[in-house]
Amino acid sequence: MKIITLFLLFACLQSCFGQTDTNVIATGDWSETVTEGDHTLRGRLLVYDEQSRSAANHARVYLELQHVFKGGWANPLEVYFDSGIGNALHLELRDGLDQPIPQAHVAIRGPVPSPCWITLPCDSTVRLRADTYTLGPLSKPDGLEILVRDGCWIIRPNATNDFFLSGSFTPPKDHPSCLNYHVWQGTLKLPQVKIPVKKP
Repeated sequence: MKIITLFLLFACLQSCFGQTDTNVIATGDWSETVTEGDHTLRGRLLVYDEQSRSAANHARVYLELQHVFKGGWANPLEVYFDSGIGNALHLELRDGLDQPIPQAHVAIRGPVPSPCWITLPCDSTVRLRADTYTLGPLSKPDGLEILVRDGCWIIRPNATNDFFLSGSFTPPKDHPSCLNYHVWQGTLKLPQVKIPVKKP
């Protein structure tokens, strides 16, 4: 009976965490912390190859934010997040020679993600979708597609180059908080993360 119970518990955990954790292909380092008043924030990028599970047929990119605890008492902070048409999050892809890789043009369909407020209690972490996850190409791309606000990149299975995704996050300053928490304002320089090339 104990063996069956443990097996069911393990299966449940796999189901809960499998969607976002089993297909990770790249995890970036944490950015330098940026302190504003009594609130400190840092961030990093994560990339998942979820094309086989996603109707949108492209990779998942996440921005992870952490409200760093520096000691003492700290209230929650708020961050205005807009991965759609806003300029808060800027991503770029570069090659092994640190040259920017131009974006491809694809036919896409779907609504643009809506902006939202993110509330982070002290010493907490939140993971946010950073790609344009509500849109998708009309057909499955030939390679790993990274779809962002301005366009997309496609990393072909036979590519011989190296690929590094990096970015910056600067939430806007002209949105007052509805909860009257501290609104974090600053710029996080998100370290580059190397994206492996799939073998054909």
